[in-house]
Amino acid sequence: MRTNSNFLFVIMGFLMAIAVVIAIAFAIYKSLYTRRINKRLAEGRGAKIKPIMSPVKFVIVTLASAIGIILVLWVVLILFFSAKMNISRMDMISEPHIRLMNSDLIKNSVIGEYRSGDEIKGYTKHTFNDKDTCIEVYTLDEEYTNVFAPVLVTAEYTGSKSVTFSAIEINFEGNNFSVDWDGMDENALIAIDTGGYKGDFDIEYNLFFDKNTGDTGERYVDFETGVTLSVNEYSQVKIIE
Repeated sequence: MRTNSNFLFVIMGFLMAIAVVIAIAFAIYKSLYTRRINKRLAEGRGAKIKPIMSPVKFVIVTLASAIGIILVLWVVLILFFSAKMNISRMDMISEPHIRLMNSDLIKNSVIGEYRSGDEIKGYTKHTFNDKDTCIEVYTLDEEYTNVFAPVLVTAEYTGSKSVTFSAIEINFEGNNFSVDWDGMDENALIAIDTGGYKGDFDIEYNLFFDKNTGDTGERYVDFETGVTLSVNEYSQVKIIE
């Protein structure tokens, strides 16, 4: 309600300003018109001289011009704010985000039954083994675009060392996500929605074997592996070899 009131107030103020400008212009023109008529009469000029625009005609022409200018400015403002709103909407859409999916969520999704290592219909599975770690990345096939998350990822440590903490990090330019992988079950997945993002992003699997931390209290990664992906202009995700 307040927005509408402010809008009407601006319009009324704008119209009043135009009316004042026209009134001032009319007063100035009428003075010049009267002076020129008197000068012609005093000099006895003939009727063939180009007639002067009457004050009434001047007001009509000025008003029509003002209305035309207002309409042009109005269209420009509408186009400007529409473009600004579209940009803001695209900015909101373009933000990538992730969703953690445990076994129950996966079972109730379009994926259905899933166990670690399975193929998923509509996705291409990519397996990356590095020493005692395995990262599995599922990229959505082109014909299924926009049906579900473009990327699914899971990771596993198969070594004999005792892992005190593990994390999967997804790093976009300007957006970074970190998932405590210890708290997820063995058949869990991370669904990555790239939104309107275009460019490269990294998936990292970090392992911590040592309980000790540095002087700052920060954990130091004992083992790190990862993979880089790219989102093209058609929002299709590809693995960068």
